[in-house]
Amino acid sequence: MELKEYLAIFRKNFGTFLLTVGFVLVGGLVFYKLTPLTYKIFLDLNVTRTGLQETSDYQYDNFYRLQADERFADTVVRWLGSPWIQEKIYNGANAGSEERKIKAQRLSSQFIQVTFVLRDRSQAKNISRSIVENINKQAEELNKYQKGKNWFTVLGNEPVARENKTGLALATIIFLALGIFMGIWVVFIKNYFNN
Repeated sequence: MELKEYLAIFRKNFGTFLLTVGFVLVGGLVFYKLTPLTYKIFLDLNVTRTGLQETSDYQYDNFYRLQADERFADTVVRWLGSPWIQEKIYNGANAGSEERKIKAQRLSSQFIQVTFVLRDRSQAKNISRSIVENINKQAEELNKYQKGKNWFTVLGNEPVARENKTGLALATIIFLALGIFMGIWVVFIKNYFNN
């Protein structure tokens, strides 16, 4: 088929095309407005030590301490990915039955960023407090049978809450593009069955 034949199909079914685009756009925007607002919570954690090990060995500008902090930070990230730890965190915060998904990422040797989504941002402080408490309890369990008190601890900052929703302009563009895509297919399918 040539381009003029495609254009003729669209001229013939232009009403169907516009109706499909309008339906998808309006339906998408209604869905956008009815979707409940959620908040993405950001919590910064810092790995530090509860004590310092005295040694006469060459310390290489504390390079090995940074390596140890990095390994412990990786352990904290794995702990926060555990469903068992997440359950303890939410139970410790008396949080509701929302989606219980905590994501953690080590951004440097001693710095971890934790994110989770809430419908009620007033719970952010309780959950953040529970995260720090439960991670430190896990670290204390590891330290229980150690001779030296030079184990790790985790410090948390105040959580930051941001709306977890795409902007209306971007949502409109996405639904409009989806509507055009669907409209093209509806026109071609209708033309195929009419011939």
